[in-house]
Amino acid sequence: MKRLLIALIVTLPLHCSLGQALSPYYQIKSAERVKQVLKDFESAFGLLTNPYITDRDERDEANDRMHASLRRDARFENDLIPDHKGTRTIDFDEYKRIAFVGYKKGGLSFHFDWEEAEFQSITNGYLVLFYGKKTLFGSYQSQKRLQLENVPCRAGVFLKMDGNQVAEARIGFMDTDLKKKSNTTISLTDQRNPLELVTLPEVIDKLARQIIHTLPEKETWKLFIEEITFDGLGISNDFSKQLTGTLKSSLARMSSHIRTDLTDSSGPLLKLKGRYYKSGNFLKIGVQLFDGLDHATGFVQSSEILLANVPNVEIEPAVKQVEDASRVQAIVQTGKADEPVAREDELLLEVSTDKGYGPQSYREGDVMTLKVRANKPCTVRMIYQDASKNLVQLRNKDFTITTDAVGKWIYMPEQFECAPPFGFEMLFAYATEGQFKPIGKTQSQNGFTFILDNLKNVVELTTGAGERQKIARCTIPITTQPRRKAP
Repeated sequence: MKRLLIALIVTLPLHCSLGQALSPYYQIKSAERVKQVLKDFESAFGLLTNPYITDRDERDEANDRMHASLRRDARFENDLIPDHKGTRTIDFDEYKRIAFVGYKKGGLSFHFDWEEAEFQSITNGYLVLFYGKKTLFGSYQSQKRLQLENVPCRAGVFLKMDGNQVAEARIGFMDTDLKKKSNTTISLTDQRNPLELVTLPEVIDKLARQIIHTLPEKETWKLFIEEITFDGLGISNDFSKQLTGTLKSSLARMSSHIRTDLTDSSGPLLKLKGRYYKSGNFLKIGVQLFDGLDHATGFVQSSEILLANVPNVEIEPAVKQVEDASRVQAIVQTGKADEPVAREDELLLEVSTDKGYGPQSYREGDVMTLKVRANKPCTVRMIYQDASKNLVQLRNKDFTITTDAVGKWIYMPEQFECAPPFGFEMLFAYATEGQFKPIGKTQSQNGFTFILDNLKNVVELTTGAGERQKIARCTIPITTQPRRKAP
C-alpha cells in the first residue's frame, strides 16, 4: 500500500510548489467537503448495488455521481469476496464488477462511518486521510455470506486547492492499512455545530429510520416511493432523483420488511410522498405515508441539512417549469380543500404509467404507457397536457369501466414517445358514476382529439364546479427531458 500511495501522489502535477499547511479552521471546512464526497460515493454505490432500484434515471444519476467522486486511478481493497485474506488492492472497475455481478441477485449493503481526518501536504493540494469503520453485508454469488461489521478502514481523498478553498476533491483509495495513522488527526464527531459535517445521505438515513419506526414490525410492506420533488410541485430533476433513489436504497439497507418494487404482490400497499424546499440556510425534506386509497396514515416525517453541505447540484428546477407547475397545481386544487376524504365504499380511481404512481420523468425516445383502474362501474375522462400546453383527450372521448372490468387495470391504446419540446407536462384523470358534461371545443388531428380551450375551463367543466356531484380524480406530473449527455 505504501508504494501505491507514493505512485498516486507523484501523478499530481509536479510544477507547483507544496501547499502550505491549512489552519485548523480551514481543515474543518475542507473536511466537510471531503466527507460530502465520501458519503456521496457511498450512497451512489449503495444505490447501484440495490437490485430493487430499477428506475433508469435514478441509476444514471447515481452512476454519474459515483464516478464524479473518483480519480481514474482509484484503488480499493478487495473486501467484497468473503473470507478474502490480505490487503491486495484492485482498480475500481474490477471492484465494481465484483459488486455488480457477485451480488446481483440479493444486493450489497455498503456503509461507512467516518470519525477522524488527517491532512498531508502534497503538490498542488492535500491528501486527506479519513479514518472510520465500514460495514458490508451481502450474499456473494447467492452462496457465501459476506458480513463485515464496524471494521476499521481509511480512505484517501486528494484535494486540489484554490487558496484556502477546495477546487476539486476525488477519492484515490480505500483500504484498512492504518499503520501510518498519526496523532495529529482532527475529530469529525465533536464539532460545536453538529450540523457542520452532516451530509445528505445521513439526512436521508435519518428519514428512513423515522419511516421504519412508524411501520409495525414483523410484517412485510410493499412501499411505492413517489419521487420527492421541489415544493411538492411534481417536477423531476437530477436532485429529486438523487433524493428518491437514496431513500429507496437506505430503506432497503435498514429493513428486510420493506419492498420498494411493485413486482412483489405480497403485503399491503403503502405510498410514500414527499417534497423538499429551502428555508433560510437549510434544505428541508418532508415525507408522509399514505395507504393504497391515498389516505394519510401518519404524521409528516422531516429532516434538514445546511444548504452549504448539499452537493454542488441544481436543487431548484428551471424557473419556467416551476411557473408552469405552480399554475397547473392552482387549477387542479381549486375546490379540493373542501372535499371530504374518500371512503372505501366511494368511487376510487387509480392511474399509473409504466413507471408507477406519482411524479416521474421521461427522456427523449422513451415511450410512456398508461393504465387506469376503478372500484366501481364509472365513466372516465383522461386528458394530457404537453409542454406546449396542448390538451389531448385520451381515447378521443370519455369511456366506460363496466362491471366486469371493475378492479382490473385497463390499458390506454395511446403510447407517447418523449420528444421536443421538453418541460413540465401533466396527466389528468377523472371518474364519475354519472356522465361528464361534453367538451364543446375539440379538433381531430392525426388520430388524436385536441381540446381547443384553456385548462382552467376544462377542469371546471369536468369537475362540475359549483355542483354537488362526486368526482374521483388523479393527476400525474411528468417532466420530459432530452437524452442524458455521456459523462
